[in-house]
Amino acid sequence: MAGRDLYAAPEGRRYRVVSVPDVKILTSLGIFPGAVVFKKKRYRLGGPALILIATREIALGKDVARAIVVKEEA
Repeated sequence: MAGRDLYAAPEGRRYRVVSVPDVKILTSLGIFPGAVVFKKKRYRLGGPALILIATREIALGKDVARAIVVKEEA
């Protein structure tokens, strides 16, 4: 099964990160290949995607979220 970008992925599901853009802050936030994230919400009108990683909520801008490839967890 091929991955999809995090921004387009449905809300309310857990995903495993397949690939991320080369943005150093993402690694320090815990977003790296193999990490599991929960997509909580995508704000309307091109707004950010809100994800949960462990106990943190992180809002990712549309361009960054589109560059992160995820695969749904079983």
